[in-house]
Amino acid sequence: MKILLVEDIDDSRELFRHMLEKLGHEVIEATNGKEAIKAAIKSSPELVIMDLSMPEVDGFQAVSALRSIQSFTALPILAITAYPRSLWKDKAEDAGCDGFLQKPFSPEDLSAALDKLRVA
Repeated sequence: MKILLVEDIDDSRELFRHMLEKLGHEVIEATNGKEAIKAAIKSSPELVIMDLSMPEVDGFQAVSALRSIQSFTALPILAITAYPRSLWKDKAEDAGCDGFLQKPFSPEDLSAALDKLRVA
């Protein structure tokens, strides 16, 4: 599966990319929401993993922008954040995210979250 990974912290992005590649996915990377929108248009990913808290254009704004593009209205988007689930899960869903995963997470947690989005 072609996955767009959007994460502003280099070490985290590298770790998540490694997890995804070990699971057999092709990974396209972006470091902020603005890059994410451009990368999605250019590469047509099958799924997006979006950090919610980023500088410049945050994950909420990027998800909203992607959802406004006809070809991305049904694109599965998994929100990731270090903020507590109780505070950000509803906000992520309201923004248009289909799943939520709190950092830090294990490869098993990531795999399970991706499986849920593929079934939906």
